[in-house]
Amino acid sequence: MLSALRREMQQLLAQTPASRKPALRRSDAPDALLATDLPLLAEEDDLTAFIAVAMANGWMALDHDVAAPDVPVPAAAEGEIGCCLSLLTRHPQGRAEAAYIRALVKADDAGEQELEKLCRTWHGDFARRLRLHQMLPGVLPHLCAAIHHHTTKEDAT
Repeated sequence: MLSALRREMQQLLAQTPASRKPALRRSDAPDALLATDLPLLAEEDDLTAFIAVAMANGWMALDHDVAAPDVPVPAAAEGEIGCCLSLLTRHPQGRAEAAYIRALVKADDAGEQELEKLCRTWHGDFARRLRLHQMLPGVLPHLCAAIHHHTTKEDAT
């Protein structure tokens, strides 16, 4: 999921004049998908133009909405990932909160261990929500895509 967005951002960055090629990486901040050092490398007018083009392409600062992937729900998954999958398939879901989607996209990009770690955190949050009779966040399509991504990688090796 994040790879396609990273490629899109790299194309936008390549079109922006800068003193060197800007770095682009997954953001450590929970409120952003990607981070770049472009503000340190570009003139103010070029940076302003870049932001305008990025926003016209759906980016907010360097964040981006991640559309719900069209991937079938897997029959099962192991560990905490499987627990989250089970909870999401059996209980009502609300809207897909951006913070949850960003966390999932970045964990998916970081690898299956990070995805497992995130799901461990979510498991507790989901249990709390269910105890309070609250809907779970609508991240099932994104989780299914991440599971498919890692299952496909393992099958290919």
